[in-house]
Amino acid sequence: MPENINIKSDQIAWIARGQAVVEARQPINSDAKILSAYATAVVNPSEIFAGEVRYVGKVTFDLVVSVDGAINTVTAVAEFSDKITSPQITAGTSATLMPEVINVEATVEGGTLKAVAVVDTSVIAVVDTQESLLSQPDEGIYAEKRVVSYSTLSAEESETLYITDSVGMTGVTEVLSSVGRAVVTGVECLNGEIKTSGAVYTFAVVRSDDTVSSLRIITPFVKSIAAPVHDGDTAFVFASVTDSSATPISGENRIEVAATLRLNAIALTSVSAEVVTDVFCADNEIEKTEKSVKCITAGPLTTVIDTVDGQIPIEADRLAADNVLCVTGTFCQLTSAKIEDRRVNVEGLVGGDIVYYNAEHNATDVLSFRLPFSMPLANHTDAEDVTAFATVTDVNVKVRRESVFDIKAEVAFTLFLSTATEISCISAVEKGEPLARPDASVIIHITRDGETLWQAAKALCCSPERVTEQNSATPPYSEGQRLINFCNK
Repeated sequence: MPENINIKSDQIAWIARGQAVVEARQPINSDAKILSAYATAVVNPSEIFAGEVRYVGKVTFDLVVSVDGAINTVTAVAEFSDKITSPQITAGTSATLMPEVINVEATVEGGTLKAVAVVDTSVIAVVDTQESLLSQPDEGIYAEKRVVSYSTLSAEESETLYITDSVGMTGVTEVLSSVGRAVVTGVECLNGEIKTSGAVYTFAVVRSDDTVSSLRIITPFVKSIAAPVHDGDTAFVFASVTDSSATPISGENRIEVAATLRLNAIALTSVSAEVVTDVFCADNEIEKTEKSVKCITAGPLTTVIDTVDGQIPIEADRLAADNVLCVTGTFCQLTSAKIEDRRVNVEGLVGGDIVYYNAEHNATDVLSFRLPFSMPLANHTDAEDVTAFATVTDVNVKVRRESVFDIKAEVAFTLFLSTATEISCISAVEKGEPLARPDASVIIHITRDGETLWQAAKALCCSPERVTEQNSATPPYSEGQRLINFCNK
């Protein structure tokens, strides 16, 4: 009886995306001038149907404003709900939603602040390919076999992590705004747990006496997530900050930060199987069913930190810069990530707002910057495919001249690597009518360079064992070797 084996190859895929426009309004001093507008989004799936993910979310707007020459911040929050549709979404899909704010605008009209954000949300899920493939044909049918490797899902788990930190900071009297970002730098599968590590970067605008400035606090984290995994499995962890705060402690010259992280972990295990890729029969016609199968192997999650730098001029009709007060609203948008010559090449832009001071007019102004980049990352990989996320982890701005800013941005690129191998396999084979026996008593075959035993047996119309019994040459064969098969009449 023929035997079949079931192949289930899983991959982490970005299966759908959708955009939502979110608006917040609140009263504000009508003389307020908006210097910088920034927003962060958090979304969670509420219901998943065939072809549709419904979700709820929250957008937090952080606005730097100037009123009568004094810099302050305004925070506005808007809740929203929406849905994303795709034929790849099934009723049993376990979806991870990754939101990205791609545009923010804010205006003040008649004492009302209106802030609008466009939230682009990606749906990430495990997509599987299942096939039943032949592993052993009937007796008398000779099979060429191949060992294939692929990744299959072993665990999907989520966890909430609360972290706190305290740093010494002299002279800070007020935290005007803060935002937290998480970067995963390491993931390891041990027996029964997924261990992940990384850091939360808290970016704050603080006031010291009458001066505002930027502050960055780095808080490392390590978390073990219970999961049915084993040593050597490959795991990916998606980390997002759902809430964060920074608070100065009066009289203690320190700032306490707190953050809530949502960790979504997906683990894949590597599996190997021997499948039939070709068949022939020396005695009968055969009917075979072939399938093209894609086997996907996942590489380890990799985080590479690199820098993007450049210069941004101030236009002639704007105030000159004497010193930088703070940098807010920093972001990185990727437009392309691909592998070329074993290097991951990324393209995109880094942006943000520079709030600066002009001494001559005793005034503040803001300059929005955009730095495009296209560069290879400092890593080498044998993988074929990559999906990447980018997170700004630091931005330094200096005044080169009164009309030029030097900008250096540190960006963490998180890479999800994989390799897809597509092979033609046999899923079923049946014997047909008997073949007419050859009149010749001997079949002679002249080999090609590198020819295998299987190829020689197929050419001589006999079993591989019979080829080795009747010929002293051993495979792989060289060009022009003479092989024979003494046929049985």
